[in-house]
Amino acid sequence: MTSSEPIKILVTNQKGGVGKSTISANLAAYFALQEGLQVSLVDFDKQASSSRWTKKAPDVGIRVSQVEINYQSAGMALLSARAGVRKYSSGVDISICDFTWTPAMSEDFMSDFDIVLIPSSSAKFEMASTEIFILEYVQKRMARLAASKQSLIVVPSRVDPGYAAVGAFTNLDFLANCHIAPPIHRTPQVDSYVYEDFFCVCPDKAVADNFCAFGKYIANKIAERRETKKTLSINGQSVNREIAKKVSVLDDYRKRAHNLGFYGGAAMAEVKPVANQTVSPEAPQEAPLSRSIGERFIPSFLRKSTEQD
Repeated sequence: MTSSEPIKILVTNQKGGVGKSTISANLAAYFALQEGLQVSLVDFDKQASSSRWTKKAPDVGIRVSQVEINYQSAGMALLSARAGVRKYSSGVDISICDFTWTPAMSEDFMSDFDIVLIPSSSAKFEMASTEIFILEYVQKRMARLAASKQSLIVVPSRVDPGYAAVGAFTNLDFLANCHIAPPIHRTPQVDSYVYEDFFCVCPDKAVADNFCAFGKYIANKIAERRETKKTLSINGQSVNREIAKKVSVLDDYRKRAHNLGFYGGAAMAEVKPVANQTVSPEAPQEAPLSRSIGERFIPSFLRKSTEQD
């Protein structure tokens, strides 16, 4: 099955050593072997770990490409990265891009993808770093996220088998487009699989079952994404009415932020009256700030609904 437009998945984080390349290579293999999809793996990393793994392991039909980004300027970096994705995503069902995030790359590149996977270990420092990475991205690309309904998926990676995601990444709980994937467990003797085999079909049943559970979760998210894209019209002349309403809310948010002189948590706080200015006691009061760090600077239309039916 080859769709007219591939689902593009970015696997990224600003930190190394979180299993990004391992996930990229093995997820590509899962889609090819277990889901019967045509898959492209685009490796942007200089180490080329995911592409080397996929090329040296048994051939399962994955199209593997390496792209070198021109970082002479921010504009050139974005153009060369987009050109690589466009060139090597043609004619497949799924395109997976392995990229270590860098401030030299515009967030517009991340916004181009249908799904963004952000691997993270269970270490508190790395979980906090991942939360900040996502929240900063959401803050900068609010309007684009509201229109595209891009999915952001945190992937607990290289965690112990007893790991439970309950209580983890709580500063992301309110984001409607952010999800936590089933964890990928720490693989014993992982070196025996590198360049030799893929997790989803390896002889160790525990390893295979664990990765297949993760792969199936992402496959379901892809199916949801395909349905969502049918309702989007952000590339045409018409704009979905719901999106227009959300953008108007965003405009109000930006106006208040500019009045305070910056974007961020305080932008959603009550604006203090200037000197010699009286405030009517009947005037409606702003709602107090939410307890969550993230909620302080994310508008309500990007949050999960807490209303009960």
